[in-house]
Amino acid sequence: MTDEDKALLETIGLRFRAKRNDLYYSLRDLSHLTGISTGTLNGIEKGKDLTLTNFLTLCRSLEIQPTVFFQHDIVFNSPYSLPPDAQERITLSKKLDDLVYHSDFFHSARRVSEVLVQLGIDKSQSNKFSVYLTNYCEEGALVYQQHGNYKTYRKKKVNKKD
Repeated sequence: MTDEDKALLETIGLRFRAKRNDLYYSLRDLSHLTGISTGTLNGIEKGKDLTLTNFLTLCRSLEIQPTVFFQHDIVFNSPYSLPPDAQERITLSKKLDDLVYHSDFFHSARRVSEVLVQLGIDKSQSNKFSVYLTNYCEEGALVYQQHGNYKTYRKKKVNKKD
């Protein structure tokens, strides 16, 4: 957990405690209202143990709108990065989506090998891309035709009504 997240959770906990005190509720009173144990409530008020479910339950029970806690934008920076294979998969998925949905490439029937050449991908990936293209067929974006031991893929023709 980042220092920013710890500080935010502590601030949220302090706000819950302040509201509980304003209502003259003890931890036990709040526990009866929420079904959350007094130990967990104590931890939440100290900036620990807060789940989204408990957060929402406390907001409802203490009549606090969740937006009160998030008046400022949070900084978008993930504490970890994706592994290289995931980054590569995402990049390839975007490129393939562009070919399928935003280009004329599949207006004519295409073999997997043509797709690989278009994307600059090694032919050793052909089985994987065959699966990807089959998924587009299942989604209804492409259709395939079997030609002996290979398939061709093209955009599904849309019937236009006049």
